[in-house]
Amino acid sequence: MTRTAAQRLERGLKTTSMRGLRLNLRLKKLFSRRGKTIFISALPKSGSTFLVKTLAAATGFQPFFLGYHQLNEQDLYLPNLIDAWSMNVVSHQHTRPSAPNLALMADFAIRPIVLTRNAHDAAVSLTDHLESASPDTPLLNVPANFMDRPRTGRLDMVIDLAMPWYIRFAADWAIAGAERDCLWLRYEDLIADGANVVGRVLEFHGLHADLAAIESALAQARDGDSRFNKGVAGRGEELTAAQKNRIMDLARHYPGADFSALGLA
Repeated sequence: MTRTAAQRLERGLKTTSMRGLRLNLRLKKLFSRRGKTIFISALPKSGSTFLVKTLAAATGFQPFFLGYHQLNEQDLYLPNLIDAWSMNVVSHQHTRPSAPNLALMADFAIRPIVLTRNAHDAAVSLTDHLESASPDTPLLNVPANFMDRPRTGRLDMVIDLAMPWYIRFAADWAIAGAERDCLWLRYEDLIADGANVVGRVLEFHGLHADLAAIESALAQARDGDSRFNKGVAGRGEELTAAQKNRIMDLARHYPGADFSALGLA
């Protein structure tokens, strides 16, 4: 295929840019010490903002987004990974374990933490978010007439369009996690015993904070803007039996997969 002059120029610029990024990374590896990265790959509405704020307070690590944009599919982004090379950072993203993401995790020695939540509760919480916080998310942008629909209709839209992503996330991480070192956490455990969950994260990364420091960090995160909506389990009881069955039916595409992390037995 013959490329136009503009296409050749664009390709050349991309190649030059990538070489520059790789050179920057090589220089950082030569002249600076690599920092630690606590990376949480989380389902939306699973308490990840709250957990990151707690970990930042407990460790002194800097919250740092390792993707390109919050509203994109939240893949890892090489320039931000390079920028964070010598920093101690804690990051949370809704990142699926695609081959490019796993390759970057290997390149940057990232040991992922996978944070999940009961799918029924998450569907209700995500609907609340779309209603009151923002109509735009990395998973789903709702139309202007979203709030004109009955609550059941709004839940239906989230179930039909967002819940397939939840199922893929859990299934893909179950496969990827079997082949690499990662730590699974649940929203339900975070709200029931946050100190224990934070302690597990710190131990996973060879870090330590005493119980008083962890409790203080949890209190700071609760008092701040952590998007910790209701902070309770069991909200999925609002869903009808038919709606719950539609979510469960999505799991049929992954026979043999364990969806207990999503509360789908």
